[in-house]
Amino acid sequence: MSELKILFAGDTFPVASNMELFREGKKEGIFGKKVCELFESADYSVCNLEGCLTDKGIPVEKVGPNVKAPTDTLNAISALGIKAATLANTHTLDFGSVGHDEMRNALQKYYIDFFGTGDNIDNIKSHITLDMKGKKITLYTVTELFAFNTPYKNKAGANGYDEYAVCRELSRLKENCDYLVVMYHGGAEMTHFNTPKIRQRFHRMADNGADIIISQHTHAIGFEEYYKNSYLLYGQGNFCFNLSKNISEFTESGILLEVVFGENGFDIKKHLVKRTKNGCEYDEKQNFSGFEERSRLYDRLIKGDKGAEDIFQKEFSDYCRNMWFKRLMRVFRGINSEDDKALAELSEREQENYLLSKFTKKQLSAIQMMLANDEFNEIALNFITQAINNKE
Repeated sequence: MSELKILFAGDTFPVASNMELFREGKKEGIFGKKVCELFESADYSVCNLEGCLTDKGIPVEKVGPNVKAPTDTLNAISALGIKAATLANTHTLDFGSVGHDEMRNALQKYYIDFFGTGDNIDNIKSHITLDMKGKKITLYTVTELFAFNTPYKNKAGANGYDEYAVCRELSRLKENCDYLVVMYHGGAEMTHFNTPKIRQRFHRMADNGADIIISQHTHAIGFEEYYKNSYLLYGQGNFCFNLSKNISEFTESGILLEVVFGENGFDIKKHLVKRTKNGCEYDEKQNFSGFEERSRLYDRLIKGDKGAEDIFQKEFSDYCRNMWFKRLMRVFRGINSEDDKALAELSEREQENYLLSKFTKKQLSAIQMMLANDEFNEIALNFITQAINNKE
């Protein structure tokens, strides 16, 4: 049997700065010559389509951006050679069922396969299976669910992570394929160190048959792990998703993952791509030193090294404080003009102290209990959903 080469690209979507290049199908203008050559050399390629391709859809009400582009921007994605797109992500349902249906119809028109969503909760297409060069490769995709991308009996949505259901399905799928690859959409954004829960989930999915698991959504490169006979990539970073004009250490580069499936297993090769004004291009430096250092550190952590565990915990705690503390405290306070005025005149540290001063220890303990307890969490989510619907 001959070898089979598949390329896995991270978050990909047209934005204002490169929209016309996508519409005109100018792949080298977006991705550069060397990246295009990598796709030409592959037998198959897949990306995460991080938005909604629609000409008619109406944006849903949500916190955060509604990401869209015209359907004809598929000209460049098709020209690059992308054969399939995962749709199980944060933005696929940004323009409701109309936008979702329009995007799937457009993908069909361009002969690009898709998976990860469905018209309703009973009709989710979670995977595709490739039968190429004497090998059966199943590609499976799943996302963490939010209110706006959750499927129901009468509403389109994404394949959501339910550990029992997902692991059961992976175990069943592995019985009928040679290799099982999971593209997981979730985890902490804008950090090189993914969460303990994600690492636990990856191990459980691997225990149930996943040979390769790739974490997307983080917009940042993380680290890798060889767990038993499986390869786990915690944070692939963006491929071509320049949604923000600001380039940070997290969004400046991503990994284009090349997997070669042979007779006796698979080989992994990582290619760094760096962000450019028009999209991305091959990074000639290919400097993986930070990635390799984090991977070694994680290897020490899982072997029980307390020092490595402390570093991971500190990185995650710092991330929580820097990225989410102020946002969450303002939500719990109830966003109001009094706080707006006060916070505008304070430094970052003073803003933290101001918001904390508005809560007693007992109030913080009540919030902690609500967030940590599954029962209270579910009850609160149900009640708030009803309240939102009643306001409509």
